[in-house]
Amino acid sequence: MKNLTTSGNVRELQRKLYLKSKMEGDFRFYSLYDKICRRDVLDEAWKRVKANKGASGIDGEAIEELKGRETEFLSEIQGELRAKTYKAEAVKRVWIPKRNGKLRPLGIPTVKDRVIQMAVKIVVEPIFEAGFAECSYGFRPKRNAHQAVGEVKKYLNWGLVNVVDADINDFFGTLNHRKLMEMVSGRIVDKNILKLIKQWLESGIMEEGSIRKNTTGTPQGGVISPLLANIYLNELDKYWEEEGYGNRDGMNAHIVRYADDLVIFTNKGLNKPILALKEKLQELGLSLNFEKTRTLSADRGNFDFLGFNFRQTWNRDRTKKFPLMRPSHRAEMNIKSKIRHITKARPVKVGEIVREINPVLRGWVNYFRVGNSGKSFNKIRHYAVKKIMRFIRKRQGKQGYGWKEIPSGFLYGDLGLFYDYNIQKPQSWILSKGFR
Repeated sequence: MKNLTTSGNVRELQRKLYLKSKMEGDFRFYSLYDKICRRDVLDEAWKRVKANKGASGIDGEAIEELKGRETEFLSEIQGELRAKTYKAEAVKRVWIPKRNGKLRPLGIPTVKDRVIQMAVKIVVEPIFEAGFAECSYGFRPKRNAHQAVGEVKKYLNWGLVNVVDADINDFFGTLNHRKLMEMVSGRIVDKNILKLIKQWLESGIMEEGSIRKNTTGTPQGGVISPLLANIYLNELDKYWEEEGYGNRDGMNAHIVRYADDLVIFTNKGLNKPILALKEKLQELGLSLNFEKTRTLSADRGNFDFLGFNFRQTWNRDRTKKFPLMRPSHRAEMNIKSKIRHITKARPVKVGEIVREINPVLRGWVNYFRVGNSGKSFNKIRHYAVKKIMRFIRKRQGKQGYGWKEIPSGFLYGDLGLFYDYNIQKPQSWILSKGFR
């Protein structure tokens, strides 16, 4: 998605909607449905869905199968939207393994539903983006996880080391439809747009051949779901701002949120912030998972957020403390599991193994290179080398790793194994924000 270029007309449409929404916070948008029917918007939606790839929905139609007939496919969608005959299909339920051994539900809409959801997202996202709070970083234009962890580091540097590491109980499964539609209709009153969103919320889930209707929640995996989640939890962000909980003469408690993952930082007591959070979530029909929600001091303990582990530690001269930010234990175990899977014994050449492992290593390192990740990088680099060397030795029918027989020049030179483990300077976290 990063490398896609939005067409000029679509970008201009988004900019105008954003500016109108920003300048007139109480304005309600009446005429938007015609915008999602525009061919340039549908072309843009298809381009983004295609770039995201993804599996087929309940109709079994995959993105690859549409190659060569994209024009016909989009014309069919445009015709259904204009005639208002479009009906959303149920999403396909699949289960994704979590790090703790449990399974996470994922809902996969059909390709047609994904394209139409993306078209709606393109049109309505700028309207809501104009009113989103600064503390929110997940699934927003020109915002990312690196900015969120940069905020965490900033607050710890400020001495706000008392932390609420919060976990919301099954957020995507318990989100209240009625409350969500009230929030959406606070800015959008185009009944055709509202009807589409309601269809997606109530379309149901197909699992083991039967369809179960939804009464709450929005399926993780739907194109529109992250935006709906941000609309819903923006009520929490705005409440925190309006009550002045971040003021120094108040709680001095600051939220950093990435979708439904959030942490609170303060240099004062934690009882009031966690009580305020609990009460507002209850008002939204949500609850804290107190088995996973923790309160701690980063001076004495540590916490994980967005794959990083944070704790306060002394500098080399022991003159002051600073926030140490490195890959979490779970993140290290996750990448090791992927390396193990790629390098397991199978009838392929070692060059193919390296071609598979390189993008995995590159993606993991690029994400974590903004932290104090040197020791972790050395561990992962060594682990990957060991697994590849063991793969080679097994193919040769030999024992051990062959440290003397297999030189590093062969791995990094001849095979081209990934080797860019440099740490990145913090200034590169700062990116521009919004549709401006």
